Amino acid sequence: MAVLQWNRLAGQERVKGVIGNAFQNGTLGHAYLFCGERGTGKFAAAVDLAMAVLCCHNGTRPCGECPSCKKVNTYSHPDFHIIMPVILEAEHRKNNDISEKGWQFMAASAKSRIDDPYKLPQYDKKPDIPVDWIREANQAILRGATEGAYNAVIIDGVDSMKKESANAMLKTLEEPPPGTVMILLTDKAHSVLPTILSRCQMIRFAPLPHDVIAAELVRRFGVGTDDSRVAIAAASGSLGVAIDEFENPREEYFTAAADLWNDCLRGNWEAAAQSAEYLSGGKDAFSECQKVLSCLIDLLRFAVLSKTGAPINYFYSGQSNKIELPEAITPTDVENFVKLCQEALFALNARGNAMLVMVNFVCTLMEMLNVEEQQAC
Repeated sequence: MAVLQWNRLAGQERVKGVIGNAFQNGTLGHAYLFCGERGTGKFAAAVDLAMAVLCCHNGTRPCGECPSCKKVNTYSHPDFHIIMPVILEAEHRKNNDISEKGWQFMAASAKSRIDDPYKLPQYDKKPDIPVDWIREANQAILRGATEGAYNAVIIDGVDSMKKESANAMLKTLEEPPPGTVMILLTDKAHSVLPTILSRCQMIRFAPLPHDVIAAELVRRFGVGTDDSRVAIAAASGSLGVAIDEFENPREEYFTAAADLWNDCLRGNWEAAAQSAEYLSGGKDAFSECQKVLSCLIDLLRFAVLSKTGAPINYFYSGQSNKIELPEAITPTDVENFVKLCQEALFALNARGNAMLVMVNFVCTLMEMLNVEEQQAC
């Protein structure tokens, strides 16, 4: 029996065991939902699995050398399909249809993800999955495999699909032809439609251990294990986030997050409002706001662990920026602060209106931090 070889996926031993056993025993399901935090290996695992079912080798798969594997690597295999959120500009459409330039752009986006599955896509506004892309994949699946026994489909960001796209996919997901393997990916399982959840086997991806991420960073960037940047980046639990942190240090975003928090804590409405306006008014506002909110979540975690005297090996911020917590803060208060940040991140993904999201966030945070003063008045 063929054995699945994981060439791209780092860590995630439980996932490797579950999928690997099903592959070896010939009991793969027709639809999987890979869920977990960004950059924990969902896309890497999906590509490994898709390449394995399409591989021509009789032993360990994917071999990486057969014609099928080479076509997958160049995104030119007729039975391999990737669908992912993109931002289509006016030049990518013609008479409400996707233009040739648009299809080339989407193919290039997919190829880029194959080349480096842990590289997190960056968007300056809300992306979505074009329904035409779903329909094209549906036609290919219903047509059947052309070069082997399988059709392999990866749909990234399935939670971001609009109703039209989801409806176009549901019938195929429910009754795919024999030899179809569909792998859906999401960072937000709670946002996936129940009709999709019920048709998939869910595979959860856990945060990655520090040593797994550190080893990958050392291999990728050729640095020493004692490099302080490795320790900082590896603390995230996500290889994708760690790579982004390593390539694009977030020191300025930690500074912005700390300043925003401290302005709200001190009741400085004017300074906090100016920060919100500045963050949400730039060219890359969507990405900028996301990074600041993510950094604030990290700063809250570091502050709580420091306040409770947690051992240093349980956390390592590596940042000069720190935030103060109210003297009478409770664990529930901290949970609510983190929840507020997460809701703002979700709102950015859902609406893409950075200005509105950040103004609402600052107003709510200011009220939560100064509730005692408001009651006294």
